[in-house]
Amino acid sequence: MSKVGDNKTPKEVKTEMMPVPIEQSCFDKNWILQLNQSEQIKNIICIICKQVANNPIEIDCPQHRGLYESLLVGENCLKQFLNANPNSCPVQPHDGCVYSRNSGTQRLIDTLKVMCPLRLQQYAQTPIQGQQEGENNNQVMCNFKGTIDELNNHLNNVCPLKMSDCWYKPFGCEHTCPKYKLQEHLVLDVKFHFDLVVKFVTVLQEEIKQLKLQLNKKKKNEDNTMPTNDNILLHKKEIVQLQHNVSRANSQREILEKENEMKKLQRESHKNYSNFKDFIEREKHYNESIKVLQEKSEKPINTEEMKDNDSPLSFDPKCSSSFSFDLFCSSSKLLKTFSGHTNTVWGIDCSTFDDCQFLCSGSHNNTIRVWNVETTKQIQFFSGHSRHVYSVKFSPFHDHSIICSSSFDKTIRFWNFETAKELQVLNEHTGWVSGIAFSPFNKGRYLCSGSADKTIRLWDVETFQTLHIFNGHEHGVWCVDILPLQSNHHDDKHIGVIGGNGYTLCSGACDKTIRIWDIETAKELIIFKGHGDTVRSVKYSPCGTNTILSGSDDSSVRMWDIRSKKEIHVFKGHTDTTWSVGYSPFVRSGKNSDDTNIIYSGSSDNTIRFWDTRTNKKLHMIKGNDEDGGIISLQFLFLKNKEKRNKNTDNCVYSANLCYGSSKGPVRVWG
Repeated sequence: MSKVGDNKTPKEVKTEMMPVPIEQSCFDKNWILQLNQSEQIKNIICIICKQVANNPIEIDCPQHRGLYESLLVGENCLKQFLNANPNSCPVQPHDGCVYSRNSGTQRLIDTLKVMCPLRLQQYAQTPIQGQQEGENNNQVMCNFKGTIDELNNHLNNVCPLKMSDCWYKPFGCEHTCPKYKLQEHLVLDVKFHFDLVVKFVTVLQEEIKQLKLQLNKKKKNEDNTMPTNDNILLHKKEIVQLQHNVSRANSQREILEKENEMKKLQRESHKNYSNFKDFIEREKHYNESIKVLQEKSEKPINTEEMKDNDSPLSFDPKCSSSFSFDLFCSSSKLLKTFSGHTNTVWGIDCSTFDDCQFLCSGSHNNTIRVWNVETTKQIQFFSGHSRHVYSVKFSPFHDHSIICSSSFDKTIRFWNFETAKELQVLNEHTGWVSGIAFSPFNKGRYLCSGSADKTIRLWDVETFQTLHIFNGHEHGVWCVDILPLQSNHHDDKHIGVIGGNGYTLCSGACDKTIRIWDIETAKELIIFKGHGDTVRSVKYSPCGTNTILSGSDDSSVRMWDIRSKKEIHVFKGHTDTTWSVGYSPFVRSGKNSDDTNIIYSGSSDNTIRFWDTRTNKKLHMIKGNDEDGGIISLQFLFLKNKEKRNKNTDNCVYSANLCYGSSKGPVRVWG
């Protein structure tokens, strides 16, 4: 049997000194040894690249279990090796390599101390004598010496050597410099920046003029020509698009007013450098206003989905009143089972695109799986998280081709469903991240997340930056939800950066409370108290009835009224933790078409229960399979019934089906 290090092992990869920790690459050994002893790293070296393993994977094949060497590889090195040598092993040539993630070693690696990699690069680029001269001349330096686990936060938020783009990059300034030099650049190049803005606005004014001419011409043609039935929709789309373009250009013209105000401030600042700090803050305000105008003007219009009345074609089965609860109770059965997970399925989500329906699931075994709903086959698999995956969501902002996940490893990750690649990691939370929710406005551009660090963060998923941090909970935040409609108890006249006043989010936490927050100001509005243990699920009513549902470790389901700020119902019947609650799409036979008084809940007692919110009575119960071990995550899935079609429209008929993730791994659909 060959051993690690002999001629049969993979060729050692030679690497130059590259201390900056790239997300996938192993860490440079020489960089690590700057602040650590060689004894500390001898057992954490990647056997492929001979550097310190990043995201360590332990090789555990039966063929070489007699070896006593540490058989660790970095995740990226192993992926590259397996791509080049399918079904082989990096220790010795044989088929069927067996490996697993080593979380304990990762925690050890995270505690290694390192110096700032940007500062190390600065040393490498400057002779020793020049370094000393630079230090004597008060050259800006970074003195960071911390753990690898702390490094990302330092580089993203603190390091003075981090490069920044000029604020006027959208207008054409390509200047890039360290953060500490940016203010100097903004002051010295005021005239250059203003000329860029003037040129930009001049082009917009000409665009407005041309668009108005096109619109007037199109309207005259419409008045003088009677379109045929074949081309009437085409004419209508063209006019709608032109109107949209004019509106966009007019919005951009408002930028000029903001820039004129900014010009005055810049002149004042140039005359009196001591007022520079105040100028910078005020200039930020105007830049934010300009950004809002640009976003508003750049919002796309979908002319491909226009009805005859020029309103967007939409169909939301969740708000439909065509699903009979009595029919569901009498005829529902287990329709589909998705097998693959071997541990708790904490989160599920469903989506439809390319005329196919997909289900994603996140599990306690650190993985995310994607399934074709029709065939129940697994079509994608993500294993980048190092700890349990709590929530998974298809991103509406990315047309549902991107999946977002949260984890016990303190991160939120974005995955490309089609290419199977990880796109982005958000790692600003300092504790596990559980609940996540996308905004129902602005095409899902905003994401909120709850964490064990007692905070809720609001993210812009276009820039992947934090917009707000909500502080108030006394213990970890387990679940979050965003109001689907603007509240009627707020002033909706002023539209701000994030959707406008009136939008709120709610959160449930280990401190037994539910809290409601203003999404634009991050202010706490309401605290609901009543649960006797951790709140595991919160849901806003989807139809604007000003109520919130919650489930808890105390086994109860509760309903809260936002206007009166009081608890209005307690639903008792579960005998274990209530993990998931929601408002059903069902109506009862003989009731009004707007009846939305049926809710549902899933529990560790392995049951799903339906309740009447007017009488507090249980209406129906579904018992999970014996091998499920408990109902953890719940969501309604609206499946197309291809055999049945609407007689009036010839469209497919949808049926409401309940999908759940279980405590022991199976994911099932009832309907």
